[in-house]
Amino acid sequence: MTQPSTRPAAQLPLADERVYLPYKIATLVDTLAEAGVEPARSLERTGLQASDLRSTVLKTSIRQFTTVCRNGMAATGDPELPFRAGTRMHVSSYGMYGYALLCCQTLREVTQMAVKFHRLATPTVGLTFREEDGEAVWTFDDVLDLGPDDALHRFLVEFQYGIHQTLARDMVGPDFKLSRLRARYARPAHADLYGVYFGCPIEFDQPETELRYAAALLDKPAAYRNPITVAMAAEVCERMLVEARNASGLTRRVYNLLMERPGQFDDMDALARKLNMSSRTLRRHLTTQGTSYKEILDDVRCHLAKEYLRSTRMGIDDIASTLGFSDAANFRHAFRRWTHKSPSDFRK
Repeated sequence: MTQPSTRPAAQLPLADERVYLPYKIATLVDTLAEAGVEPARSLERTGLQASDLRSTVLKTSIRQFTTVCRNGMAATGDPELPFRAGTRMHVSSYGMYGYALLCCQTLREVTQMAVKFHRLATPTVGLTFREEDGEAVWTFDDVLDLGPDDALHRFLVEFQYGIHQTLARDMVGPDFKLSRLRARYARPAHADLYGVYFGCPIEFDQPETELRYAAALLDKPAAYRNPITVAMAAEVCERMLVEARNASGLTRRVYNLLMERPGQFDDMDALARKLNMSSRTLRRHLTTQGTSYKEILDDVRCHLAKEYLRSTRMGIDDIASTLGFSDAANFRHAFRRWTHKSPSDFRK
């Protein structure tokens, strides 16, 4: 089974938006502290203090995280840093998102959850997933437009390799093994570290950056599976994802424009004209923000449907028509996809 995926565009124009919980920054600062680097030095030029990282409401940006990465690289010169940091990124490091992953039934369900909610995890690489020739394949895309020769790009990929392995072992046990890795960048001087940390072949100068493991592992029952808990955690993640999407200026503008005309929603071309850009540019910007026209339209329709069901006596057929659905059956199907409930059950 191949998961639907979108290849992110090569730019990230909203790197300064503070919409991410500081999972990765906190882990990297702790890893650097163990190496003797004071948190104040790790956080230079980020505007953050070490005490900020204990806040339950702090939101950070991708640029703040990559600044900490660069600070760590400069302070230590240690090629092992991203590997060590990756081994510290357990599911408990990710808050409610990690809890949702931990309670999934299988690693296959984890992959679906990870693709859907990757936006919550300070995404510095784009993730796509597929199955191929008996292997589960994750492809890492360079959404920061750094290029394979940039040391920061290699650092982020090495960190992501470590995160993937650590999370998989949390899910299915310590015996989880990668089958092979591929990287777009050239073989680094510290290439032997890949064998130490991952115990599998690594190929450099490849057309894609990939992580692979046996597809048979996808259906192995997870250690802490709980279908009720994962459903509850996923609902919280859905709300967090909507908040993250709508926090960005462009996404919020698209959301508001669609809300102006319920049932007569503008298509991509019409929205782009109102925003003084081409539809291709609009699509690219939304992709780099981890969303799409369809996802924003779904958010709008879901919000309006809940309000109509809570606050009016409109019938299901009328709500479906008002929201632009061709018939009530399509509306019911969409509403169940959004909320895991039927419209009637939600109204009750």
